[in-house]
Amino acid sequence: MPDMGNSRFQKPAASGLLFSWGARAFYVGPSFRLSPHRNAVAVLAIGVDRPFGVASNPKMQNSAYRSCRTALIPPNMLHHFHIGRGRIAFLYVDARSRDLEHLQALAAERTPRASFDLSVENELIELSTRLSDGVIDWRKARVELVEHLNAPAPGGIDCRIARLIEQLHAEPAARTSLASIAKELELSESRLMHIFKRDVGIPFRRYRMWVSMGAAIRMMHAGARLTDAALATGFSSSAHFSASFREMFGIEPSRLSQAIASAPPP
Repeated sequence: MPDMGNSRFQKPAASGLLFSWGARAFYVGPSFRLSPHRNAVAVLAIGVDRPFGVASNPKMQNSAYRSCRTALIPPNMLHHFHIGRGRIAFLYVDARSRDLEHLQALAAERTPRASFDLSVENELIELSTRLSDGVIDWRKARVELVEHLNAPAPGGIDCRIARLIEQLHAEPAARTSLASIAKELELSESRLMHIFKRDVGIPFRRYRMWVSMGAAIRMMHAGARLTDAALATGFSSSAHFSASFREMFGIEPSRLSQAIASAPPP
């Protein structure tokens, strides 16, 4: 899920929980019937109650599903989850950090399209269960998640790209042309795209869409209509927003909004 700011979404009975801190986000709750999709950042899926299946190349005819309890999908990688009944958790990592690198090192099986069976799998399942059941609150859960990530703070990013990222988060509706941004940073367009992909791990336009989606979801949970939230965050229409969201997350934003309920930060 996109960056929601330092927000907390609390559940009603039989609903889900969605949290975020910095550029990371964490969902735990009922599974969705997701379509094949590509996330803008890497995502760690956790089968809270039971195993689930992952097809890391769903375009292939009769693509096999790998059964697992934890699967790490790299950014921009087409994949499909086959999730039965029970709860699922998704951890969306910070694209600027070494989260992905660290989690990949914990996997028992690593392939270019997905990594499986993390050594901290049991701990992550237990953490997700306790959080979903209300045994621990988000503050406690976040501390434990950070310990499992054990990743250093974001660093090593070109200072010009760091400024650009801050600007994107400050103005999620802005659609300044790539040419204008490159000129302001004193870079060619091709050089800007190269450095951004190198330092952040995903293309500039995809990261900008990720940020805009997060801003739109925040507005919806503050009471805005889907159409108003979409237009206010730079999408041409609600249909454009919904189609882009589904392509990135395999679900319509309205379905996600219905599955979780907002509450004040703890």
